[in-house]
Amino acid sequence: MPQDDLAALKARLQALEDRNAILDTLKRYGNSVDYGEVDRLVDCFTDDAVREIRRLDGTVNKWEGVAGTRDFATNHSHAPDKYHKHLVLNSLIELHGDTADVDSYMFRFDAGDDEKSFVWGMGRNLDKMRRDPDGRWRIMRRVTYIEDQWPGRSKPRTGHVAEGSSASQVKK
Repeated sequence: MPQDDLAALKARLQALEDRNAILDTLKRYGNSVDYGEVDRLVDCFTDDAVREIRRLDGTVNKWEGVAGTRDFATNHSHAPDKYHKHLVLNSLIELHGDTADVDSYMFRFDAGDDEKSFVWGMGRNLDKMRRDPDGRWRIMRRVTYIEDQWPGRSKPRTGHVAEGSSASQVKK
């Protein structure tokens, strides 16, 4: 095989491996938050990560660094006290060497109390990810846009930074 073809094949293989590793991180996040695996969830983010949740009513919650990620993970509901599933779908991944931009749909399904399960929320995650020196892909910046609004929805008890009339969606 000519060297140019071999180099192209290696690059294509690396891109496939990177995409798979990025999707693994996104799935690991959902499993970890749903079952209260705090250390595993913290490991999905870089040490300097910034995470925001923005709602249609303008409410913004923000967590920064390891302490903020741990605060978010520790205070989030999880099994067995509350069963829910965080799902990520339709992830569009743009690779840029050791960083990537990821745009995904997100859904959270909750178990009902003696009722059918229901969709708690839906929206979109805009992630900036990085391959760290250990080879693992982690989230450096996550902005979650909750794109539905209904009365009575719980909001995070921590990380509150702002309220306003609308939460704009700006592509990173």
